[in-house]
Amino acid sequence: MRVLVIGAGRTGAQVLRQLQKNPDLTVLTVDPREKPYAVQQGIIAGIDIHEALTPLTLEYVLERTRPDLALLTTTTEDLGLGKAPGMDILAGALREELAAIAEVPVISVARTGGS
Repeated sequence: MRVLVIGAGRTGAQVLRQLQKNPDLTVLTVDPREKPYAVQQGIIAGIDIHEALTPLTLEYVLERTRPDLALLTTTTEDLGLGKAPGMDILAGALREELAAIAEVPVISVARTGGS
């Protein structure tokens, strides 16, 4: 099974740690940053696709990765939107739109606390 993890920040790092426990999974990542948290912490060596995920880039990313499942583990930084006021609302709407238009199952993963 091919799993695409969208966003390799703190939440993505937690998801990646868990997915690595199953050697039968092929895990791919997309993140616009050169060295997101999961890379900085050594959880993964690097990002497979450096791309800010939008409805316009979604098809390209899915064609390149061909996942069976996509996990949205994104914050505004993971999406390449920055930290301007109101970006969290835009990010939420973008996550909903991406899940709606993707041809593969998309699950949004939220950070619920912890480190």
